[in-house]
Amino acid sequence: MPPSRRRALHLGAVALAGSVAGCTSGLLDRESEPTETTTGKQSADDSTSDPTTHALGVDTSLPEGSVEFPEGPKSRPERPADLTAESVREFVATFERRWVYNELYRDDSTTVHRECGVDSVAEYGEGFRVVAWCSAWANTGRGETTIHADYFTQYATYFVGPESTVRRDGKPGARE
Repeated sequence: MPPSRRRALHLGAVALAGSVAGCTSGLLDRESEPTETTTGKQSADDSTSDPTTHALGVDTSLPEGSVEFPEGPKSRPERPADLTAESVREFVATFERRWVYNELYRDDSTTVHRECGVDSVAEYGEGFRVVAWCSAWANTGRGETTIHADYFTQYATYFVGPESTVRRDGKPGARE
């Protein structure tokens, strides 16, 4: 199955699971039901919530630390001076492509092919949370001896803040 179709099916399943979980979890009660606003759009009353916490109490503070960039021929990309959804999307896409390349690169006889992208970019506290994915393969060797390595589609979640970039393997919520 092509990665784009697999990704679309996975996103549909996640969206369905999320909508069912919100309905059956008991989190919704009369006090948290949406109310009609003057614009005709629904909104929940979150006037008592902390600015870094969603209405359901989810912490959106950025994790501390910084990602170690693997050694290899590709250099760590420059962080954007102005953090916007688009600048962070481009930064993370480049970061993930180079990170995967360096992870698979072994020596001058290595051929690395990768296909990477960004699934989502969301404001997160003072920065952004970005989910990126990459599929790749590498061949290493000369002559008759070639070692082939597949890097099946893997996800990474980035937290990009004013002073830090943190990379975690997997999608948010996928880790225990």
